[in-house]
Amino acid sequence: MKTRLLLLAALTFSMIACGSKHGGTGTDAGDDGGPGDDGGPYIDAPPFGGGCTPNTSAPQCSNCMDDDGDGKIDGDDIECTSPFDNDEGSFATGIPGDNIDPVEQDCFFDGNSGAGNDGCNIHVCCLLGAATKADCPIGANRYNPADCPPPLGTATISQQCKDTCGVLTPPGCDCFGCCTLCDATGCYDVATNPTTSPDCTDQTLGDPTKCLRCTKTDCGNTDCGGATCILCPGQDPSTLPPSCNSTPTCPTGTTPCGAGDVCPAQTFCSNGCCIGVIQ
Repeated sequence: MKTRLLLLAALTFSMIACGSKHGGTGTDAGDDGGPGDDGGPYIDAPPFGGGCTPNTSAPQCSNCMDDDGDGKIDGDDIECTSPFDNDEGSFATGIPGDNIDPVEQDCFFDGNSGAGNDGCNIHVCCLLGAATKADCPIGANRYNPADCPPPLGTATISQQCKDTCGVLTPPGCDCFGCCTLCDATGCYDVATNPTTSPDCTDQTLGDPTKCLRCTKTDCGNTDCGGATCILCPGQDPSTLPPSCNSTPTCPTGTTPCGAGDVCPAQTFCSNGCCIGVIQ
């Protein structure tokens, strides 16, 4: 039941979806390569690894503190998308310049807004399933359903976008932040960009007026659940079938976590799979 244990220890985003180990092979905080005290990342907070010592200089999602007061710390909070996420109280990353455009969506998980460096660009109403301009609640004057990927239109997502953003995207999410998120009441496909759903938190997932529903594109790591033995963010591990007791089938471009949830440098363990960190 190795995978079941990994899933119990790991988050969920993925997000939304954080995991238990980011790079390297050490077990002490800051010894795994990245911006920590000795060149390691901020991992001194379970389930990213290391011990649990509060560190106010670390990003909120790896400072070993419950920054938003919801009883969940760092990777155990589905609002954390990586150890470098600096906003534990929303689905934003807290990185300056990130998640700032409510209309034009690009790679949600690369730490910046704008499609210039990733080849990703889509109107938010494509994700929201708006069949007409009248159905588009955000930026309708710039919206043409024909410019969306199927089923609304005929546009295709560039291979550059898939190659660049796919490996950064946690299980259950597409490249543009449409993610399957779960709470005690069920699982929902939610547009997590805070400029699109500003009132969406882990406490309001069941309210479609606050957590706008979306349709995933074919870009990213959209699969999670029983078929892949990978948990969606917030999903109860007991909902996976008994057959999920071996190495999970990880999304394209990613690999299973190693023993002790260890992953290569610049990746972290997210639900049993090594996902690239926010750039």
